Amino acid sequence: MSALRLAVVVSHPIQYYAPLWRALAQAPDVDVHVIFATRIGLDKTYDAEMKTTLAWATDLTGGYNHEFLPEAAAFQRSGFHVDNPSVGAALAKFRPDAVILHGYGSKTLLRALLWCKLRRVRALLMADSSAHLARGLRRRAKSLVMPMLLRRYDAALTMGDRSEAHLAALGFPRARMFRTPTLMDEMFWRARRERLGLRAETRAALGLSEDAFVVLAAAKLSPRKRIGDLIAAAAGLDVVLLIAGDGEERERLQALAAAKGVDARLLGFVNIDRLPALYAAADAFAHPAENEPYGMVAVEAAIVGLPLIFTADTGAVGPTAIARPGENALVYPCGDVAALAAGLKRLRDDPELRAKLAEKSLLLSQDHDGKRSVAAVLAAASAKIATPSHLPKG
Repeated sequence: MSALRLAVVVSHPIQYYAPLWRALAQAPDVDVHVIFATRIGLDKTYDAEMKTTLAWATDLTGGYNHEFLPEAAAFQRSGFHVDNPSVGAALAKFRPDAVILHGYGSKTLLRALLWCKLRRVRALLMADSSAHLARGLRRRAKSLVMPMLLRRYDAALTMGDRSEAHLAALGFPRARMFRTPTLMDEMFWRARRERLGLRAETRAALGLSEDAFVVLAAAKLSPRKRIGDLIAAAAGLDVVLLIAGDGEERERLQALAAAKGVDARLLGFVNIDRLPALYAAADAFAHPAENEPYGMVAVEAAIVGLPLIFTADTGAVGPTAIARPGENALVYPCGDVAALAAGLKRLRDDPELRAKLAEKSLLLSQDHDGKRSVAAVLAAASAKIATPSHLPKG
């Protein structure tokens, strides 16, 4: 039996997907080839929302076959404008049996989809869009256009309950959805195994006592991440906030913390190689964002074993997702500072609750070790119907 030839077309090397490409490359009887439309994330790139120039301090392209399209260096930002006419030739050269298309938000991805349809090659959609984000005219426009586009995909690789509900609302059959848990870099799993020692070491470096109640947030400091809600909620509580990220709101947030008397350590941009130590040092992870399609930080925090405090507007929240209300996550209405404060207080004052939620985070995150993800991709690529994606496994 010949190996399955699986191509991936994606905008750029993304730290949250490189582990999946590596895992697929290691699977038996699979030949994987990843095609990048740009070099964003690999070379130093200016992030306008974070107000900093960055390159991820991790291996984004090792362990799997890949290529950068000839036009890749011309693009400094992602978006619909990214257009690589050479994508068809790259696919034709590889001769795939199936193609993973990472979203539909660029001309290059639509070119690749058309290539698949003209040659009857299976097209697999991978996207994190959620129904709760689209409102007003945008929602109505998507409801008209998206069903026609989605009919061109043979299967969808989904991330959670929200993305599946979104696709179902647009008419995509649930039987053709395959839950594909996001993989994380090995450094997060190492932090999980070595958490106690790493916790003590990191707290000592930050000048934090062992008995301090520490809440971590990792986000761009932009209005939509609502880090100000977290600072306001911590006022009057004996809580230390570690805030990893940079952006336009940094000065305002520093002033807010000073005015509220909150011990908030704004650490600036923290590269991915230093993040696991911060998760290990924390007692809980908070994500007060709005307009959050998924929130990969939920997976990172759960792998290291943290209780989660998330807004209901986060795509990672759901009954079978990584952030499960009442199981490993406290979920509150976005913008409700009083509810967020109550959640922080509950976790600070109830070590048994913290331990219960933390243990569930460790359990749920086991789905993200790669085995279920690889199986889902291979099932979608070979048109085998897997266990319905809305049912939890294990």
